[in-house]
Amino acid sequence: MNTKRVSILLASFSPLAFATSALAQQNQSVAQTPQAQEQSETPNEQTIVVTGTRRSDRTVADSPVPVDVIGSEAINHTGQTETNRILNQLVPSFNFPQPSIADGSDTLRPATLRGLSPDQTLVLVNGKRRHVSALLNINGTVGRGSAAVDLNLIPGLAISRVEVLRDGAAAQYGSDAIAGVINIQLKSASDGGRASMTFGQYYTQVDDVARVTGLQLNASGQPQLDPTDPRYLLANTDGERKVTDGTQATVGINLGLPLGPNGFANLTGEFRKRDATNRAGYDLRPNFIRPTAAFDPREVGFNRLQFRFGDPESRDLNLLLNAGLEFTPGWEGYTFASYGRRKAESAANFRQQSAAANRDFSVLLPNQTPNAQNFVPLTDIGFLPLIETNLKDYAATVGVRGDVAGWGADFSAGRGHNRFDYDVHDTLNTSFGPDSQSDFDAGGLRYGQWIFNADFSNQFAVGFAKPLSVAVGAEHRRERFKIRPGELQSYAIGPFFRAAVTTTAADCTTQQGVFTPSATDAA
Repeated sequence: MNTKRVSILLASFSPLAFATSALAQQNQSVAQTPQAQEQSETPNEQTIVVTGTRRSDRTVADSPVPVDVIGSEAINHTGQTETNRILNQLVPSFNFPQPSIADGSDTLRPATLRGLSPDQTLVLVNGKRRHVSALLNINGTVGRGSAAVDLNLIPGLAISRVEVLRDGAAAQYGSDAIAGVINIQLKSASDGGRASMTFGQYYTQVDDVARVTGLQLNASGQPQLDPTDPRYLLANTDGERKVTDGTQATVGINLGLPLGPNGFANLTGEFRKRDATNRAGYDLRPNFIRPTAAFDPREVGFNRLQFRFGDPESRDLNLLLNAGLEFTPGWEGYTFASYGRRKAESAANFRQQSAAANRDFSVLLPNQTPNAQNFVPLTDIGFLPLIETNLKDYAATVGVRGDVAGWGADFSAGRGHNRFDYDVHDTLNTSFGPDSQSDFDAGGLRYGQWIFNADFSNQFAVGFAKPLSVAVGAEHRRERFKIRPGELQSYAIGPFFRAAVTTTAADCTTQQGVFTPSATDAA
């Protein structure tokens, strides 16, 4: 089957910027006006960078490592609202895969830098380490076995600029910077702001779609469904499937406020609603059990678009504060904090009517006539489990920086916490038979981080072309991980569990695709 996919995103973007110039003149010591900030955030060769160096005067041109600097103007021009999508569009080495049927990873959607694992990219916010998610990526997703930072919890409207170090920086930052460093600098304007509303959806046409339109007869004159043998399948391979889905609406606002005569408080709020997308094809496998016949007549009328493969349905709320205050000459206090919630619903694999996930007993009854049916389906046509994930995240950092005996000093403390809870709907634990629940609290994950930093830097004129830069520091980090068990039936083995019977070609026969245990195995 040849498949052609054409996707179009229809979107409208309507920004509104506002400023109060009278207040701007009072607060230039700590914060910039929106106009000056926008000019400084248009990167060039003389842009000062703080990533990959301890110097305070390093420019893009002078940096010995490749650093991409992305200003707010470029961010606004992308038309994207998710930070991962923004970076995916602007940074060539940044990749934002979107896994599906991945037990939670499709909700988080971890990103990678330079093709390496997500946990090998260090993410900083205002130069401070950002905590990772509680979710460990599994099931063959990108970065399997790693925990990633959820960049989409940081609203794009809150970002002043992003510095991306596209090279290994483990010598300076540690082993989690093997792929590079992403440093997100937050807006620090003390007045004005921006509001935005976006809307879009996908229109996709899939050509050459195979679907069941009828069945051929076998040599015995019976209808037969065998997707491995095209002689028995009348499929429309010249058809097409048109889908309009993935509707997304985002509302965001960024507001700068003065904090005393020499301070600022920059606030950002964002709400996003995204509907699910589905790019699954038609399932041509036989769905119904055939213990004594080659064909179940329900196969013809069965809806074969049962899988759901694509982005999950989600609701996001993200809040962020960035504030600073110069309380004495040469000393400044600062803080930034974020809070995020996300509720998403994705799908697991479709459980067929004939699958073990939908039956109480084995297909064939031991010690009886080989073809005697002992199949008790718990649902008539199968079922599609839905995985609901509830994510809550908060982070806060406070610190002071100033001058100590000619040395630049920075002291900070940070706390980050991420919780990930699962609820599963429209599913079964078949080992409990007809007493199985259909909805489960499937447990959750918790991750917490405390981090304390003390950094000092200075420059000395020793006759070199430029002053010698010296930096020392210390960091203490404490991390905790916890797994919360769910309801009993979400993980326990019930009374109807039957161990599998191992069969070989020597002790079994095949009747229309069903293995028949021999008398020895049945006993």
